[in-house]
Amino acid sequence: MVKLVDFFRLIRFKNLLIIALSQYLVRYALIIPMTDSRCLSDLQFFYLVLSTLFIAAAGYIINDYFDTQVDRLNQRKVIIDNTIKRREAILMHFVFSGIGVFLGFYLGWRVGIINLGFINLFSSTALWFYSINMKKAYLSGNIIISLLAALTLFIVPMYDIIPNPEVNGEKAFYLICFYSIFAFITTFIREIIKDFEDQFGDSKMGYNTFAIVSAKSAKITVKTISVFLIASIGWISYLQITYDEPYAAIYVLLSIELPLVYFFIKLRTANDKKTYHQLSQLIKLIMLTGTLSILVFTLLF
Repeated sequence: MVKLVDFFRLIRFKNLLIIALSQYLVRYALIIPMTDSRCLSDLQFFYLVLSTLFIAAAGYIINDYFDTQVDRLNQRKVIIDNTIKRREAILMHFVFSGIGVFLGFYLGWRVGIINLGFINLFSSTALWFYSINMKKAYLSGNIIISLLAALTLFIVPMYDIIPNPEVNGEKAFYLICFYSIFAFITTFIREIIKDFEDQFGDSKMGYNTFAIVSAKSAKITVKTISVFLIASIGWISYLQITYDEPYAAIYVLLSIELPLVYFFIKLRTANDKKTYHQLSQLIKLIMLTGTLSILVFTLLF
């Protein structure tokens, strides 16, 4: 029982649920209502979501596989080497990655663009190199994880709109691009905050993260991006009020804008592991409420 619980912790089961929810919302609350495009059947779309989850789970496993020592220094719960053996972890990584890549090529073949499978192959490979090298480097790890977060949303229209040129999916495509950019920015912020949180152990291991090499610049960068995000969300709320969409504006202000303002205020005085952990959890919550806005707007309009 303990091993099963630790397995779900290892693959970040809660994060996987959020990824699955995001992809289902993109398809069933944006693409289908706005375009009625169904290049994939419901079962095939389930396979697409499953492929994303397998690759993400494999990424979490390989990340923890190479991070056992630094996780101990950062006082994080270490699962690999304890309840789950290293050989079991590496086997799960390759099996999960293989299934995810296979499903990507299979679905690409089904919609007539087999090269779409290279998206999953790229994601799996990027997560491997991130785990063994890029996360230790200046900014490159933060950027690659942010890109992959955006790709979890962007991959849906790649399979469900692009293969059907007769469908007018331009508006839905632009909306998905907006949400993908939101995912990229919030993930990038969270990755840097996590670097601050893990600063002690990372520095002991000789990592050259943004937070270690240039802590002051890293904090200024997060503040600047946060201000940009607050201004952008505020502008969206203003447009919603202008176009007589008050309930949508209220949701955005209460669930995204105000938490972002609180995040920025708390960030200004953050200087310890506990506070950075709280900020990391807060930005994760903002990512979730931002994703749920897809459903809220669909129900309203």
